[in-house]
Amino acid sequence: MPIRGGLPPRNPRFIGREGLLADVRGLLGTGPVVLLPAAEHQLGGTGRTQLAVEYAHRYAATYDLVWWIPAEQTAGMRAALVGLASELRLPEARDINRTLGAVRDALSRGEPYRNWLVVFENANRPEDIKPYLPSGAGHVLVTSRNPRWTSEVAQAVPVPVFDRTDSVDFLRRRSPELSAAEAERLAEGLDDVPMALDQAAAVRVATGWSVDEYLRRYQRRAAELAFPTPIRVAWGLAADALAETSPAAFQLLELCAFLASAPVSWELLWAARGVVPPELARTVRIERRLKAALRLTGRYGLAELDPPGDNVLVHPLVRGMLGQQLSSERHAALLRSVRAMLAAADPGDPDNPAHWPRYAAIVPHLVHSDVLGADAEEIRQLVINCIRFLYARGDWDSSRDLAAQAVARWRDSLGETDEQTLLASFHLANALRAVGRTADARSLNAQTLRSQREVLGGDDETTLATANSVGADLRIQGHFGQARQLDADNLVRYRRLFGESFPTALRCANNLAVDLRLLGDFRGARALDEQVLRHRQMIFVEGHPETLSSRAGLAFDLVGLGDYAGASALLANGYADALGADHPMALWAGRFAAIAARRRGLPQARELAAANAELYRQKFGDLNVETLGALVSLANCARADGDLDEAHRLLERAVARYHAVLGEEHPFTLAAAADLAGVVRATGRYAEARTIDAEALGGLRRSVGADHPFTLSCANGLAADLLALGEAQQAREIALDTVARSRSLRGAAHPDTLACAFNVALDAGDEPSMQAAAEELQKAYGEGHPLLARALAGGRLETEIEPPPL
Repeated sequence: MPIRGGLPPRNPRFIGREGLLADVRGLLGTGPVVLLPAAEHQLGGTGRTQLAVEYAHRYAATYDLVWWIPAEQTAGMRAALVGLASELRLPEARDINRTLGAVRDALSRGEPYRNWLVVFENANRPEDIKPYLPSGAGHVLVTSRNPRWTSEVAQAVPVPVFDRTDSVDFLRRRSPELSAAEAERLAEGLDDVPMALDQAAAVRVATGWSVDEYLRRYQRRAAELAFPTPIRVAWGLAADALAETSPAAFQLLELCAFLASAPVSWELLWAARGVVPPELARTVRIERRLKAALRLTGRYGLAELDPPGDNVLVHPLVRGMLGQQLSSERHAALLRSVRAMLAAADPGDPDNPAHWPRYAAIVPHLVHSDVLGADAEEIRQLVINCIRFLYARGDWDSSRDLAAQAVARWRDSLGETDEQTLLASFHLANALRAVGRTADARSLNAQTLRSQREVLGGDDETTLATANSVGADLRIQGHFGQARQLDADNLVRYRRLFGESFPTALRCANNLAVDLRLLGDFRGARALDEQVLRHRQMIFVEGHPETLSSRAGLAFDLVGLGDYAGASALLANGYADALGADHPMALWAGRFAAIAARRRGLPQARELAAANAELYRQKFGDLNVETLGALVSLANCARADGDLDEAHRLLERAVARYHAVLGEEHPFTLAAAADLAGVVRATGRYAEARTIDAEALGGLRRSVGADHPFTLSCANGLAADLLALGEAQQAREIALDTVARSRSLRGAAHPDTLACAFNVALDAGDEPSMQAAAEELQKAYGEGHPLLARALAGGRLETEIEPPPL
C-alpha cells in the first residue's frame, strides 16, 4: 500500500471521466499537469478537485507515495510540505525554506521514493508553487482556477462539464428511483454542470421534491436573477431550503463566507459560542447540536464534511455566493462574529509547540476575515500571536509577510506609535533578521525602541523585549560592548519589575552572559551562567531547552577559563538527547563538547565536530553564523589531526562566508582569518601568514581591543610569523606583551597563557623557563597530551580561536 498524506476520501458517487483520467495519466509521464475549468466555466464547478481525488485513488497502487497539498494559501501549503519532509525522513531545518528545498530535492532524486504523486489543490498563483515543484520520475498534479499557466510550468487540461450520459448516470446513482427520462430533463435544465447537478441531487434527497417541483422552482429562481447560471440558481435553491429547515445551520454556513477554503473544525466554530447572536448561540454552545447543524450543510450539498464530521469545507464558489447575497449590515455583523470567533479560539503562548495545531487551523482564515482591519484589541493580538507562531515554527517568510501587512495597516489606522503597531514592528524585525535582512531589522528595531521608550516608557515589558532584540542586532554588528551596556540595563529593569527568577529576566541575564563571553570576560559570564542555571533548575525540569542553554553556555565559559575536563563533564549528562540532535540547544552542546574534546587531546574530537557541523548545515544552512562557528571548530580539529589541507579549505570557506554575512571588520571574520593564518603558517608560508595576521590583529585591536582573547591569540600567531621571517626583535616584543596581557586577563595558570609563556622562552632559548612552562602545561593538560609532545619537541605552540555563539 502506498503512503498517503492528506488525501481526501474517495468520492463514492464519482462517475465517468474515463477519457480525462486517461489523458491525465498519459500527460503526467511528461511533466506536471494542471486541471483548469473549461473556458465557458471560468469560475469553476466542473469537478477539477473530484477528478484529482479520483485519479489519486484510482492509481494509488502504482505509486510509493501520494501526498495532497492544499495550496490556496502559502502558509498552509508550506505546512503540508513540512509534513511531507517528515515522511521523507528529512531533518527539519530551523528555517522552513531549507526544509521545503530539501523536500523538492529529495523527490527529484527519488530518495527514498522513486514513484510518487504530489497534488497541489487550488494553486491559483503559479508563482507560489513553482519553487516547490519537484522533477524526477514522480508526478505532479495541480488544480487551479487561474488560466495563466505556461507550458513550461505545467500542461493544461481543461475540465469540461459532464456529457449527458455521465450526467444521467450521476443523477440516477444519487437517486436510483429516477427514471432515465427524469434524469435527462434535470441534466438538460442544469446544463450538465457537475456542481449544480450535485446540489440539485442533494436538495431533492433532503426535501423530497420531485423532478417537476425542482425544475419549477429552478425556473422561477432563474427568472429572478439578472445573470442566472446553473450553479448560482442551484445554490440559491439549496440555500433557501437549508435556511427554511434550519436557520442556525444556514447562519453557520454564512460564517464560512468569511473563512478560507480550508477545513474548518467544529472546535473553531464552538469557540464562537460566546460571541455569536443569541439565535445561533443555542446551537453552537452544545457540541451535538453544532455537529448536527454542520451535517445539515453537507446534506444540502452546500459543504463537504470529513468522515468523522469534525471538519467542514465550503467550496470557494459557495463562499462567494454567500457573500454576494448579504446586506451591508448583515455583512458587517457576520464579519464581527467571525473575527471574534477566531480571537476566542486563540490558545495564547504561541511559542508552545502544544498550541501550534490550533494556530495552524486559525492562520488560513486571517486573510478572508480581514482581521488586520478589526477594531478590537484582542483580535489584533491574535494577529501578533499568529506572527509569532509562524516565526517559532520556522516559517520566517510567512511571519515576515503577515507582520509587514500588520505594520502597514496599523500604521495607517492606529498610528505609528500605537502599542500594537510597535509590537508588530518588533516581530517584523525578528523575522527580517531571521531571513538575513539584518540591516533592515536593525533599523526597524532602533526606530521601534525609540518610540516605545517615548510612548510606553523604558520599563514596559514590550519595550524591554525590543531592547533585548536590539542587543542581538548589536552583537551581529560586532558591537559587543554596546550590547553589554544595553543588556545590563535591561536586566536591572527586569529584576526590579519581575524578580530575578522570572523567565524573561533569566533570558535577559542569559543574554548578558553571552555579551560577557563575546567580550572575553569568561569569569563574569561563568558567575552569571551559574546563577541563571540554578534558577532555571528550580522552575524548569532537567532537559528543558532553557536549562540546557545555560549548561551549554556555562560549558563554553569553562573552556574559556581553561577547564576543559569540567566543560566535558558538564555536557556528559545526556540532557540534550531528549531534545533531538538538531535542536539549537543540542547543537550548541554538541559543538562545545567537540571543542572541549579537542582541547583535551581526545581522538574523537574531529568526529564529534564533523557530525555537529553537518547538523548545523542541515538545520540552519551554509551562511548561518552558528554554522560557520561549527565550521571553524571542525577546521581546528582537522588541524590538530595534521590534516592541513582540509583545515585550510574549511577556514577559507568560513572566512569568505563570515565576510559575506557579518562584514570584513566583524571580530568573527577576523578571528577566523587568524585561525586561517595559523594553518598557512604550518605549511611554511610565513610571509602570507604574516599578511593575514597583521590585518586581522589591526582589525581586532580596533573592534574588541588589545586585551581580548581573540586579539591575544592572533598576536601569538603574528609573533611566530615575524620570528620565522627573521624579525626577532619585533616578534619578542609582541610575544612579551601578549604574555603580560594574557596573565592579566586569563591568569598565569591558563593553558593559553602557559603556551604563550612557553613560546617566549623557546624564542629566547631559555631552557629553564621552557622546562618550567612545560611542567605547568602538563599540570593543565595532563600527561600524554599531544600539545606536550609538540612542546617537548621544541615546537611553537598555537592558541586557536573558537568564536562563541552570538
